[in-house]
Amino acid sequence: MTVRQYFKDKPIAADYIYQHPRTYKRRAIFSIDEPLSTIRSVNRPIPSNYVIHPADKTSDLSKVHVLTTKERSYIQSFPESFEFVGTTSSIEQAIGNAVPVKMAEYVAGVIMSQKKE
Repeated sequence: MTVRQYFKDKPIAADYIYQHPRTYKRRAIFSIDEPLSTIRSVNRPIPSNYVIHPADKTSDLSKVHVLTTKERSYIQSFPESFEFVGTTSSIEQAIGNAVPVKMAEYVAGVIMSQKKE
């Protein structure tokens, strides 16, 4: 599923998003028309000295959106009503380290169905 499809009810105001890479040898700018890579536990703005990676989906940084903490939580399938408590850094780390909620629900359901047999 693409980011655009996932956010159909909550559109993102740009066609490209930035996810801070582990190293600058990796791309950081993704199209919202592709699946997103793993949500990391850091969320930083685009550095002023960012060098466009050959695999980045655009070189025009004015067209790039940095996902908000809330948008990142939606990608991890936290419900809109979920309230995080703590510092911005601790919340970002919790979101990045989380097993996506819908995935955890699915795995738990499979485990529970096996217990009934």
